[in-house]
Amino acid sequence: MSVPYMSLTYMATPVLDRELKKGSAELMILSLLEYRPRHGYEIGQLIELRSRGAVRFNVASLYPLLYRLEKRNWIRGRWIEKSGQRRRRYYRLTSAGKKMLAKQRHGWAEFVAAVKLITATQHA
Repeated sequence: MSVPYMSLTYMATPVLDRELKKGSAELMILSLLEYRPRHGYEIGQLIELRSRGAVRFNVASLYPLLYRLEKRNWIRGRWIEKSGQRRRRYYRLTSAGKKMLAKQRHGWAEFVAAVKLITATQHA
């Protein structure tokens, strides 16, 4: 299964790249919406900026993922027009989304801790 909306520039293998994309895309988006609403383009730009270019979203393909998160009631979108700008859809985290974010953060932390235990150099 291909995940076309995101690329990891540092990954060595396509299989690992694909699996990490599937497991982390929702977590990254929900995390960026935790404290304030954001529009899709801003979300894509922040992911690239905060990862120092290691993670990039194809912005045109990001929107289907946002719509799926909205359909699951984890985020809610609202069209907003600002003077001198085109209309944009801003997304915010719902209470169900906050619960899912906490669950995904916990799961991701457990996974990272397990990988560290396995890959620690003193155990090699």
